[in-house]
Amino acid sequence: MTDTRTRTEIRAVPRLGADWVRAGGVVSGLLLDLLHEPEVAAPLRTVRPALRAWGRLATALRAAQRRPPTPGGPCPDLCLVAVSPADVDTLGVAARALGRAMLPGCERGTYAALTRAADAVDSTPQQLVVALTRMHGVLDLDLGTDGELLHLLAGIRTRGTGGEVGAANRRVTGRVTEMWRAGAPDDEECCR
Repeated sequence: MTDTRTRTEIRAVPRLGADWVRAGGVVSGLLLDLLHEPEVAAPLRTVRPALRAWGRLATALRAAQRRPPTPGGPCPDLCLVAVSPADVDTLGVAARALGRAMLPGCERGTYAALTRAADAVDSTPQQLVVALTRMHGVLDLDLGTDGELLHLLAGIRTRGTGGEVGAANRRVTGRVTEMWRAGAPDDEECCR
């Protein structure tokens, strides 16, 4: 659902509490570490805008995670959050650029910078790029009419998850959960 006044779209994210904070911390840490790297290769030029975009997204996401679910409401396992598509796109540009930097034959300075950022959090460059990509994927997932229904019902604090509302919740929760799990490391230590 798009709000043309604020140029935002409603997205659903898993209600993960501390796990979401850790995952967000990985993204913040990665972007901050790369911002201060002396070797500013072409892909790293995407980091400053991504860090600004992530700051705005993280503020909205933290607020959404803090809001308690409406008891018996339409989406108990999800947080609905308004995000700027431009911010989500900027995060995606950074994820793609950093992912490409890990391909064979690419400029090695960016990979070296990713390795240093990963070493700082006892992780790997691949795990950091996957964490950024997963965050982007969840925020970029269009929920369609199911998301619009859940947003409308959450706004009026409707109770009950039966019938059409329950089916919409299950579909949205399934899509968001699958996107969040996609690429999740077997060992979640990279996000701790």
